[in-house]
Amino acid sequence: KAPNDNQGVNMVKLGSTLELLSDTTTFLGVDPETLDFKEQVKGLEMANQSNPLGDVCSQGSAHPYTMEDGSYLSLREANKLTGAGKERMALYRVHPESHSVMDTLAYFDVPRASYSHSFGITRGRAGGDLAVVLAQPVFTNIAKLMSKATMQAGFETPEGVGTVIHVVPLDGGEPVAVETRPFFFTHFSNTWSSGPKKVSFDVAIASYLFMGYFDMGIQMNKTRRDNWYAEHNNSYSTTVRFEVDLETKQVTEKELLPKGEACQSEIWCQLDLYKIHPDDEGKDYCGFWAWHTFANSTAFSSWAVSRVDLCAPGGARVVAMWKQENVYPSEPTFVPKPGSKDRTAGVVMFKVFDGNKNESRIVVTDATTLETISEGVLPIHIPFTVHGRWYDDATSVVV
Repeated sequence: KAPNDNQGVNMVKLGSTLELLSDTTTFLGVDPETLDFKEQVKGLEMANQSNPLGDVCSQGSAHPYTMEDGSYLSLREANKLTGAGKERMALYRVHPESHSVMDTLAYFDVPRASYSHSFGITRGRAGGDLAVVLAQPVFTNIAKLMSKATMQAGFETPEGVGTVIHVVPLDGGEPVAVETRPFFFTHFSNTWSSGPKKVSFDVAIASYLFMGYFDMGIQMNKTRRDNWYAEHNNSYSTTVRFEVDLETKQVTEKELLPKGEACQSEIWCQLDLYKIHPDDEGKDYCGFWAWHTFANSTAFSSWAVSRVDLCAPGGARVVAMWKQENVYPSEPTFVPKPGSKDRTAGVVMFKVFDGNKNESRIVVTDATTLETISEGVLPIHIPFTVHGRWYDDATSVVV
């Protein structure tokens, strides 16, 4: 039993502990074998925080990166309680031997710190690796957050404010900030160096903040959930590739998968919850697996897991899909075939809820074709879950 049950958005292995986390800097540690509670590390009490006077560290990313030394790299936001002054967004590491200490690598101060669920990093870049932080026009009002106790209640989304792309050297060098059009985002697929002074990233973006859609009043009404995106300025999530020229500060963008035959979607190509080959992380790449809504249908709840080939002749396209009628998959998890150079060799696993049989299952598929290899019925019903990871070691777990 843990002190609270609101930290299960994602997880990361830190030493011998599996840490459960969300969009804050607080995390809960459990034993990876027994899932017994081991520790709670409160973000506000972590050592070595560096914030502007009057700021508190209220939020963080739910998508840290595991580094070569076993530490994890994450992003945090520090917001002012009252009055004027700067706010801060910082990249920091937590090490396996010191869970309650923040090791800050780089930071930048802004008028208001943005809510950023995820971020991107390059790997092996000549001249040093970079982080890409998207400062979308979503800001936290600490007073509202504390009085109403939900993140959504504390968010403010002022009109006319653009999204700022911050490219931050992880060695503490000078960040580059480029303002672009307003958009909202959920998850990065990948980030890489596309030239000596350029960085590219693929990300799911939309014209409306996603949290509004997942109101239970909308989700329990088929007409409302199927029509909500069209009624909100076609605010479907779209996978877009951005390239930033760090010298000229010019930004180009390209929609990777338009609706239609290339995406096997009738009204929009809505993909999210991406997974890539681990050796592709932070580097130029040729594909991903993703959760696919509106798959071959005008209904949001027509869900699938799809494989996208970004290097296909004629452009990116969905080349494989797992889909069953009235069966609802969650985020896919890719496990590569040991020793293979084929980036699509291995298996893709995901949990489903089967509305026909009223049961939850784990499904294991061939990663290339997404044909089912094996599946097992779970002893309990598990509703839609967002994130999961595979750990291939002496204490292997799939969560």
